[in-house]
Amino acid sequence: MLTGQTVLIVESEFLIALDIQRCLETFGAAHTVFARNTAEVLDAIDRWPSFGLALVEVHHRHDEKTASLLRGLARAGVKLILLTADTTLRRGHSDFPATPVVMKPFLEEDLASALKQALTS
Repeated sequence: MLTGQTVLIVESEFLIALDIQRCLETFGAAHTVFARNTAEVLDAIDRWPSFGLALVEVHHRHDEKTASLLRGLARAGVKLILLTADTTLRRGHSDFPATPVVMKPFLEEDLASALKQALTS
């Protein structure tokens, strides 16, 4: 599904990021790049074109820094998946209606479904 792609994981909890990485590797991701927050991703802006997919943690619907980051990644052609524990985002984010959302804690099947949706949109 992700054969040979480089994937960005923006997740504040390192153990969750490692679990996501493990799942992505089973789906064929070649490389993963970790960032704990939007500032770290902005520091790597020159690498954005190399990302085939980004999984980005969203803390709440009105997080403008994250929304700005998501818009920038989308403009760079990066496919997106939102990661959140905010139940108000369960049905999606109004600013990113076609972007799949994975609720934390997640099952591997949830991530696989989101991957399929993100990669076919």
